[in-house]
Amino acid sequence: MSEPSVFQKTLHGLRYAATQLIDDLKIWLFIGLLFATIVKTFIPETFLLQYGSGVTTMLLMVAISIPMYICATASTPVAAGFIMAGISPGTALVFMMAGPATNISTLGVIRNEMGNAVLIRYLLGISLCALGFGLFFDWLLQFFHININEQMSHNHELLPYWIGIFCSILFVLLSIKPLRKLIIKT
Repeated sequence: MSEPSVFQKTLHGLRYAATQLIDDLKIWLFIGLLFATIVKTFIPETFLLQYGSGVTTMLLMVAISIPMYICATASTPVAAGFIMAGISPGTALVFMMAGPATNISTLGVIRNEMGNAVLIRYLLGISLCALGFGLFFDWLLQFFHININEQMSHNHELLPYWIGIFCSILFVLLSIKPLRKLIIKT
């Protein structure tokens, strides 16, 4: 039996990504997006600011960001907004580390594939690292007298809006099995 070509391997990987991977993630992605919508709708933007900065706010940030479905690209402007609103850069770093590293879909897959013990260790590792680096970052900024607000002047979108719309439509079409069968021969 001959070794499959690079093209055949690529097609196999794309078929897997467009079928099995989407089937494994779609329900957890929906739950994560629903949770993010609930948080965004019912928790006021100034909610975190009333706690100031420090370990308490960082722990609260971990609790909010772990189940939220947010990628590294999306977390950056959110964290910048938090900093501009008045929370410490270390607390924003906790959000930027814990949010993209975890979400409801990732947690569901880890629990299903590896069990609860691994899930707990994973969450503890992410949480402790995020808290440690957040506290260290705040300490460094104070030690070197750096004001992050002065450094933040503007930001730009990474991808054009139409790419996000196209990818969203493609994901929805591939998530619905009868429509997927029209697109991909499985």
